[in-house]
Amino acid sequence: MKIPVDKLTRAFKMGASVKKDSDTPVRVSVYLDSSASRFLAETVRDAFVPQTTSGIVRVERLGEERITPKTDTDVVLVLSCGSDRLESAVQELVIAGAPVCVLAESAVEVPFIEESTPMLGVVAATDKTYLLETLARWILDRTEKETAFAANFAFMRIAAANRIITSCALTNMATGALVFLPGADYPVMALAQVGMLFELAAVFGRGIKPERGYEVAGVLAGGLVIRAVTRALVKQTPHIGFAVKALTAAAGTYGMGRALVSLYERDVDYSRANEVVTATFSRVRDLVTTVAGATRPMASYQDASDLAA
Repeated sequence: MKIPVDKLTRAFKMGASVKKDSDTPVRVSVYLDSSASRFLAETVRDAFVPQTTSGIVRVERLGEERITPKTDTDVVLVLSCGSDRLESAVQELVIAGAPVCVLAESAVEVPFIEESTPMLGVVAATDKTYLLETLARWILDRTEKETAFAANFAFMRIAAANRIITSCALTNMATGALVFLPGADYPVMALAQVGMLFELAAVFGRGIKPERGYEVAGVLAGGLVIRAVTRALVKQTPHIGFAVKALTAAAGTYGMGRALVSLYERDVDYSRANEVVTATFSRVRDLVTTVAGATRPMASYQDASDLAA
């Protein structure tokens, strides 16, 4: 089954929308307490290096004066291993309006935060990987700028990708279970999968480029394979066909998403493929030109014969 033109148009409009999302400005304010360990300072310094011009990280010392972060701040991070100033400073930051996360080596150092809320939380760890993975999930739970954050800060990309893939897999699971007309679910699922592709590309900083066309073709072909497998399985289990469709749609979409993540992590070079496509197009163009040129004299000859008759 072919995807209607309007579906493709919607898919590419979705790509433009994702590009806009990835360029959305993100502002992170980091406050460094005098008690913050070197581990915390270096981990945050290395992780929060913006990868686009739309990201800005502001760093300040946590002093005795009242704190007033700028109004465009999306997230506030406080690095501390405990101090007399910490609690009052955090209260001032929370009142300012942006979500505040205190980074420490132990939760004992931040006793006044007993549990995370939408506006306040603590991430305590001495392991860099655990600290950043937990912080990434914390931030993504509290912002609507997931794509922009992940595009700017590489440590957030896997967490953001997992959310995108899971959301698309669940969407296609519902489509597979609820659409009963044979073949009618393919365009809907394919559109969701192409949207997932664009989102993942933006999250990993690959952008919406002509090279995405190869990946779109792969996704559409993969969708056809999933449909063929689903049909074969449904024939074997007709009484639970809706469940089989739902599960294969979810599993196929999830596998497709993981494959795209692996692709974007490696940053595949498409230059060779572009050369092949360009050379093929050139040959086809020359062939068409040659054939068209060969038919013109015959047409003229026939016209002359007609006049003579």
